[in-house]
Amino acid sequence: MSTATVEFAGIELLSPCPHCSAPMAVNTLTDRCRCSSCLMESALPPSAWDEALRGVEKDVVQFAPGYLRHGPEWGEGGPPPGPHVAWQRGHDAPPCPRCQRPMRLVPQGGCVCAACGAGRAILPKPPWLPPGSPVLGFVSDEPAVAEERPREPVQVACTQCGGPLVADGSSRIVPCGYCSARVALPDAVWAALHPPRVKRRWWLVVHAADDPRRGPANILRFQMPAVTIGGILGILGGFFILFAPVWFEHGDTAMFVGFGVPAAVFLCLWLWTRMRYWRICRPENEVVGRLSAHWSSGFRTEVLITSPNRPADVLARADLWALDRRRFDELGGEGGRVRAWMVPGKPGLTYVDPIPSLLE
Repeated sequence: MSTATVEFAGIELLSPCPHCSAPMAVNTLTDRCRCSSCLMESALPPSAWDEALRGVEKDVVQFAPGYLRHGPEWGEGGPPPGPHVAWQRGHDAPPCPRCQRPMRLVPQGGCVCAACGAGRAILPKPPWLPPGSPVLGFVSDEPAVAEERPREPVQVACTQCGGPLVADGSSRIVPCGYCSARVALPDAVWAALHPPRVKRRWWLVVHAADDPRRGPANILRFQMPAVTIGGILGILGGFFILFAPVWFEHGDTAMFVGFGVPAAVFLCLWLWTRMRYWRICRPENEVVGRLSAHWSSGFRTEVLITSPNRPADVLARADLWALDRRRFDELGGEGGRVRAWMVPGKPGLTYVDPIPSLLE
């Protein structure tokens, strides 16, 4: 059974201008960008986009909704020469244009707000993206450079004779048709013709294949039992190879008991924990865990086990151990949703995994 999912990924991008080194905001999936400082255009080749989008499908799986992590990590050498981007990205959905609530993907295409029914279009990915890219489309309110509409011309007065001048933004120096003076446009007029491009969040539709939070039946019903049985046989075989010469030569029953009994107890405990895991972590038992509080020592975090989409319905309480502060914040902090399971009607049979839940 395939566990492929399609999710939204929020992203914010900045790229240094190759002409003046000013940061350029990249607010859509485009192969060209215009600098708001020097007004020069520069290319964003597929290599820069490969760097910006590499691993974005993993961020959707590993981090809580709304959390955007920074990257990439250049190291001591700094960024590579040539076009490159700095990004913030993570699991995030576009807001509804009416009520600002997170929107959801619909099978018919596009995305729809579950609260008010408003919709937004999903733009197709450009053909220059590699075929293996996880990106299926994107949502952005900003047009690409090639699709930008020219600004309406503005009228100003000549500083010499007062005659009317028409400025279209193509040049900051405008010749006067009456006195032939060369008039420099004021900063306010130039800024109105060329408003700065502000960094904004936009969204990718990514193919998150084999999401471990979706359809775990194959792993639970075959892979985990196979790994457990293999581990048991490996430990028993190791004990036999290590102590067989002593047992056969001296017939020392006490040595056999001294090593065999602890090994048997260990294997029984291990098998009991695996059987308990298989019993609890079934797809039909999955619920939602909500981080309740983070202990100051960072050693134990209480988790409230609740029904999906019913945060007030607390079914049980569990603990996450050795969860550091950084991972706690990545999971959404207090109130963040994590993956959890509980056997129906048995609050003592729970299991919590510190990865974000997608059941809501």
